[in-house]
Amino acid sequence: IIHERMNGRIYWLALASLVAAVGIFVALPTSIDPVAYSVTDDGPPKFTGPLAVNDHLSKARKLFESEIEGPEAFAMADGYVYTGLQDGRIIRFGRTNPASYETIVSCTQGNCGRPLGLYFHPQDKSKLYVADAKKGILSIDLDTRRVQTLVNAHHPGNGIPPLVFVDDLVVLSNGSIFFTDLSKKFGLEEVEAEVMEARPNGRLLHYSPSNGSLYTVLEGLHGANGVCVGPNEEFLLVVEMTRARVTRYYLKGPKTGAGDTFAQNLPGIPDNITPSSRGGYWVAFAALRDNGVLDMMAGLPWLRALVYKSGLMGPVKALIQKHGMILELDANGQIVKSLHDPNGVVATSSSSVLDLGDTLLVGSYYAPHIAVCTM
Repeated sequence: IIHERMNGRIYWLALASLVAAVGIFVALPTSIDPVAYSVTDDGPPKFTGPLAVNDHLSKARKLFESEIEGPEAFAMADGYVYTGLQDGRIIRFGRTNPASYETIVSCTQGNCGRPLGLYFHPQDKSKLYVADAKKGILSIDLDTRRVQTLVNAHHPGNGIPPLVFVDDLVVLSNGSIFFTDLSKKFGLEEVEAEVMEARPNGRLLHYSPSNGSLYTVLEGLHGANGVCVGPNEEFLLVVEMTRARVTRYYLKGPKTGAGDTFAQNLPGIPDNITPSSRGGYWVAFAALRDNGVLDMMAGLPWLRALVYKSGLMGPVKALIQKHGMILELDANGQIVKSLHDPNGVVATSSSSVLDLGDTLLVGSYYAPHIAVCTM
């Protein structure tokens, strides 16, 4: 009897110790401060109609396989396609015969940035503008290969706090630049923290090269990712990554300076948004919401904090299906087409799309190739 009582006491003592240990661990501070949220009460959209699963993307050809890594986004001018890589280089290759590529900007030791968004001046194709996650907004003179810093991420000036995660940009016909700072709290290597926290840490900013002015256009964006300009430069479209939506900001007309929702309840974590050849927009997805893992965790901030603090992001990411997808929105923000790689063979995680009419180039922050999809 005494032995049984001792075993019982040991059991309860062990259980109490475990509960106490878990409680202490949960109470320990963490670098993220998650908030409960819901993309929609109805859950992710069903994969029917224009979202019906197909294998179009899985049939894409792998361009420059194992020769490059992380072709995040694209820009095109004078028959060449440009993209930035994880090692800090910017390369270009011919649109019609991409058998090889040329390095435009190399990365010097100890001074390597991460080029993400690329954009050409509409009236001057010799100037390539770059949203560098670590350095800020850069311009490259393609004739001289000279790189100039327009907005220094660490010291942007004009009373603007440091830029932590510069992501994408557009250049208007008057030369003004709009760009996103994905998070004012978490940098490039902490994107998982931004996803787990899911607070409105992002912003859209405007820079004028003519006079050097810099100001914040929109604050309180949830993971301000890709940005795209609409027809006649009437509005901008900004991806809010952690809310699975696209926000529209008006540049002209009676709604100038106002914003609204252009597309919402997208089927995954959206990255960049780019024009389609049919007058709409392509949205690339880093991951999908189809199995409900991300939506379940959205309403449990304590769980997201625990997962991040415990170093369990790997197992959580393993629960998210390796299902690659890009989709096309029409001019009104409605989904009209989707291309899938159900098993993640070619495009598990997509970052951007360049629409060449008969061909799509699909980039990725991680992949060791560019996916070339024939339409």
